[in-house]
Amino acid sequence: MPAYGVYPVADAKDPGEEISSTYEGRHITLLESDLIHPTHADGFVDKGDPICSATGHPAIVGVAFKSAAAATDLIAIDTEGIWNLDVVAVDDAGNSAVAGGDCIYINTTTAVLSKISNGATQRPFGYALGIITGGATNAIAVKVHFDQAIINAKRDYYTVTSGAYTYGRHSTAVFAGGQSTGLEYHDQQVTGQQTNGIYGFGTWMELAAGFIASAHLLVAHEIGIYDAGGDLTLSRVVMQQIQGILASNPASLHIWRINIAAAGGTTTAIMAFANPTSAGWVAGAGTTGTKLGDIPLVDIVGVGVGYVRIYDSAV
Repeated sequence: MPAYGVYPVADAKDPGEEISSTYEGRHITLLESDLIHPTHADGFVDKGDPICSATGHPAIVGVAFKSAAAATDLIAIDTEGIWNLDVVAVDDAGNSAVAGGDCIYINTTTAVLSKISNGATQRPFGYALGIITGGATNAIAVKVHFDQAIINAKRDYYTVTSGAYTYGRHSTAVFAGGQSTGLEYHDQQVTGQQTNGIYGFGTWMELAAGFIASAHLLVAHEIGIYDAGGDLTLSRVVMQQIQGILASNPASLHIWRINIAAAGGTTTAIMAFANPTSAGWVAGAGTTGTKLGDIPLVDIVGVGVGYVRIYDSAV
């Protein structure tokens, strides 16, 4: 196996030997062929180019200390520091002004710096210390920082490969027993006066124009409990709990609101069950029992409230 830059292959040195102490190891040396850099006539990296490594995820990022004349040249890279670099003022949605403190990303093919954060094409590069008008390309001070933890605070992009059990983002909370308020809990705090709709948590699956559906399920949101052999005999299993702890009475209160805009179609049914057991189905059950009351099931705009009658278990 060849060395990576100037760094030794496996077991070439003894454990504990220092490789580099220069500025806490912020300077690294790689082959020119290991670098992604802006395009030049000779095809090689130039001094002052922003670079990212051709391998690794997210990637090693930095600025080249010297120019190369061959792919076999060793190039020293500064993975920290403040450098004046060209930045394009765009993000994933289009033109977007660069403000001080904005996260800057490097394209893994072109080495262009911008606010585009799509994980399929970009790697975190550092932070802007200057201002650029949306759509423009200007040289500004950039704080270079090789940090795999930099994320876009407002929107993240992940490329999901095809295959069973592949995820764009997969987090696991491990609970060892006892009591937990929430293994993964999100809290939104709202103040002031509401002037339009507010959504505490939303998930959308945006289908592109070229998407072609198959006969398989297309599920926007899934929840579930998987039992690998635990003892649930004392548990009251609730697949989904909805609570409203309200200090005042709202104009209306609904457990669900459904708004389907289907071209030329209507909802097949409110719920679908994979099998009769999932619905608690009792074959041959009649409605000759005593009526207990009504539950308001639907409130349809333009129609009104519809009820279902509830009977006791007698048939």
